[in-house]
Amino acid sequence: MAANFTVFSILVALLQSHFLIVSPCMSCISPWTSFGNHCYLLVTDAKTFDGAELYCQSLSRLGRPSHLASIMSQEENDFLVELATPMNGGAFRYTWLGYGRDLSTGSFVWIDGSPAGNYTNWAPGEPNNSGEEDCVEMFDTSMWNDKSCTETRRFICKIPERFQVETR
Repeated sequence: MAANFTVFSILVALLQSHFLIVSPCMSCISPWTSFGNHCYLLVTDAKTFDGAELYCQSLSRLGRPSHLASIMSQEENDFLVELATPMNGGAFRYTWLGYGRDLSTGSFVWIDGSPAGNYTNWAPGEPNNSGEEDCVEMFDTSMWNDKSCTETRRFICKIPERFQVETR
């Protein structure tokens, strides 16, 4: 009887840990913040664009890929500006978004695969394509600027709030 109880306890523990990883009902857990059906995390450690994307990917969970934030609407853009604005009244810092130039086509694309062109919020005269500005940052004005990917910026990661099945 004791052996059965031990095996049963181990099985229950395994199922519980699996449920916590792939739960279809999982919401955002602090320090992530919820908006729509995604969770967002402001990371204040400055990294290059590629370093920021790798960091975001390292936060992925089974069925929940994490990437630099894509923005699909004015409401989402406004939410991210609020998320990135310091509560203490400090200065807004430039913040990487998950938008970069596809070097084969010259077009900007969301690195998480979201459809490009549905929503943009370029600052006047941007993207100006000067030099090697292939990555996109957000200003304090909530507008976007193309910038060299080797600059270091803080960044926002985005992950689905709920378990998603790959549909590709």
